Formats: sequence, C-alpha cells, structure tokens
Amino acid sequence: MICPNCGSSMSDKKKRCERCGTDMTIYRRIYRASNQYYNNGLARAKVRDLSGAVTALKSSLELNKLNTSARNLLGLIYYEMGETVAALSEWVISKHFQPEKNDADEYINKVQLNPTKLDALNQAIKRYNTALTLAKQGSDDLSIIQLKKVVTLNPHFLRAFHLLALLHIKSGEKDKARKYLAKALKIDVSNTTTLRYLKEIELPDAQGKDDSNPEAEGTGIGAIMPISSYREDKPNIMAFVNLVIGVVIGLAVMAILVIPTLKNKLSSDNSDVVDYGTELAQMEENDKTIASLQSDKAELEQKIDQLQTQIDTMVIPEDKTKQYNPLLQASQLYLTELAKPEKDRDYIQVADLLATIDETKLDNEDAKVLVTSIRSTVYPSVAEIHYKKGHDEFYSKGKYEEALKELEKAMNFDPTDVDAIYFMARSYHRLGDNENAAIYYNIVLTDFSDSSRVSYAKGFLKQVQE
Repeated sequence: MICPNCGSSMSDKKKRCERCGTDMTIYRRIYRASNQYYNNGLARAKVRDLSGAVTALKSSLELNKLNTSARNLLGLIYYEMGETVAALSEWVISKHFQPEKNDADEYINKVQLNPTKLDALNQAIKRYNTALTLAKQGSDDLSIIQLKKVVTLNPHFLRAFHLLALLHIKSGEKDKARKYLAKALKIDVSNTTTLRYLKEIELPDAQGKDDSNPEAEGTGIGAIMPISSYREDKPNIMAFVNLVIGVVIGLAVMAILVIPTLKNKLSSDNSDVVDYGTELAQMEENDKTIASLQSDKAELEQKIDQLQTQIDTMVIPEDKTKQYNPLLQASQLYLTELAKPEKDRDYIQVADLLATIDETKLDNEDAKVLVTSIRSTVYPSVAEIHYKKGHDEFYSKGKYEEALKELEKAMNFDPTDVDAIYFMARSYHRLGDNENAAIYYNIVLTDFSDSSRVSYAKGFLKQVQE
C-alpha cells in the first residue's frame, strides 16, 4: 500500500506509516469503498446499465482519484456511449497517474492508430454541434439530416439518438422517434433520458384509452363503489391524529428527498444535450501541454550543449590532469544520463565520482562552478534513492545494519533529510547502540526542531538515556 501523505510503500497490515506516522485506518476504508463502487460499476456495465455504471465509477474516483481501473472503465463506457473526447480525457488522466503497465495505453492506441475511424468520430462531433445549432434556430429538418449522418458515422452516439428522437416527437412522428429510442436503449438500458422520452410517446395513448371508456365518461370513475351501512357512533380521534402525522411525514419526505431529486433531475435534463466545445477546448489544452513539453525538451538539449561546451573549453593544467579526471568522467556520465528520459536516469555513479572531488584543490573556477552545478542536481536525487532503499528494503524488514549503510549515504548526499537521520537513530536504537542512537536523536531535536519527527525523537531519546 502507498501512503497518501508521503508516498512511501508500506505493509497492508500496518496501521500507521513508519515514515511519516500517518494513521492509515480511514484511508483503508476509503480505498475499500472506492473499490466497492468500482465493482458495482463493473457489474452494471456488464448488463449494459451504462448510466448506473458511470454514476458508480464517478463515486469511486471521488474517493480515490488514483483508482486507474475505475478511470479506464469509465473511459470505455464513455466510448461505448459515443463520448469519444470524454473517454480519451479519462485515459490520458489515467496514463498520468500510472505511466507504466496501464491498459489505457492500449485503448488510446486503438483510437489514435486508426486515422479513418478517428476522422469519422471527429466529423460526427462537428456535425452534431451543427445539428444542435440548427435545432436551437428552429431548422428541425436540416438538423435531422445532419443527425442521421452523425449516427451513421458513430452508431453509438447516444446524445445524437436522443436529439433525433426529440425532434421527431416534436414533429409528431412518434414511430420514428420510437425506432431511434429503441437503438439508444440497446446501448444503455437504463438511461433516464431514453426512458423519459419513451414515456412521453406512450402517455397520450394511455390517456386516449381512458377517455374512450364509456363508463368513465358517464360516471367519472371506472366502477361504482358500494356504500357501507356501518357508521361510527362517535368520531375516531386517532384516525385524525394519524392523518396529521402522515401529512407531516409526507412534507418532511418531500423536503428531504423529493425536492432535491427533482432539482437534480431538472439540472441533468438541462445537461442532456450539450455542446462539445468544452471537450474540444480540453483537447486544445492537451495540445498546449505537448507543445510545452517539447519546449522543455529543447531547453534541456540546449543545456546539454552548454555543459558539453563548458567541458570542452575547460583548460586543465598539464601537471594536474589526474586531479580533474573524476570531474571529466562525472560530467560525461551526467550528460549521458541527462539525455535519457527522466524516469530512466541513474545518477548514482555520477554522485560517487563527485564525492571523490575536493573542489578546494581545483584551480580552475569553471571547474568549481561545474562541480557545484552538477551536485545540486544529482545529490538530492541520489539521496532519495539511498533513503528509499535503506528504509523500504532494509529497515522495514528488520535488516538494520544494511539500512544504516544506505541511510548514511542518503544523509551524506543530503544533510537536510531529517527522515534519513531519524531512521539512522532508530536503526542504532534497534541494534542496541544507544550511544550512537542518542547522537542522531539529538541532531533531529537541535537541527530540525520544526519537524514532525521531533516528538518521536524526544520519546526515544529518553529511552536510550535511561
């Protein structure tokens, strides 16, 4: 399990994170609830209850935005409903949270690697927007023509079927509307818009049957009810009391449940037919992000060229060539790693070479600046690697001697890492070396007085000093 506070990995059985001390009880409940909503959404999707699945999956993501399984499934459902832009958006976000071993890669590639289908989907969106504009202007016939082309290009475009049915209902062509609603129902069996439109089609017929009932015309009711001869001798007060209580309960239910539900229904009805301008704007924003990343790449390549030029133009005294060899090797290794993608860079060898360099013995000022520049980039990254290895691989498994070696390296590369110092103290404490444990506990207390580790360090320091 990953701690949501500090990002460190930890055992599922631990109640608190050993690194930051966060209580994981509530987080586990949230994760379980998110997974339950995901399972609910998956079960609904399997029976084509797509609207219910979308609601469940959105609830899952509200509890845990890192639930990439729920996000990928939500994207698939959007794609099945014809919401291509919304589907791609969910998959891109999923890819951001989980770059490796993510099914979203396959889904995105299947869409993007088929230019013909992608162009058809784009044309469907544009034609739908045109049809929507025509419908708002009152040109229903032209809108219907456009929408028929839309459902030909994208047979799963649920909103297009709804708008087609709505226009046919408006023009009185109920059979055609029923045909399109039947197709929409095959896509999503529980879509409230589809079911409401079907009800609107059937409602007038039911009213007509009631009007044609001769008994209803003559009496106003379907049957004559017999009148009971029984009468109460005195009024039933409890019946009146129950009536009042029932009215009060009914008003309470109306205020708490019915009115908010109607408001939500109205707002969802208003959002059933929307423009795709927002989704297209999001795609444009993604394009801007890609352009920004390309710009960063160009700046990085320029930085590499500048460092290479700085190395090439450096004048090294002939009698001190050996003294500069570690710097030259470290610089070349650094440039090699810098050219790799960020996730593949490994600066450990670079840091080890830089650790052997005493910049006070370097006569060349450019060399000193170069050492400082590379160290500022490399040391924090390498310190983090040694810390994670020392804490996650050794300390968490009770291998305290091995943990000390890694944590000491982390502290040497980043003396400001209070976590490395704290767990060095804990490792010495666990090994029974109270003297060294006290030294590092005191460092935490004196040099990092505002750290969250202070309260723990005070308690443990008392133990080793007893």
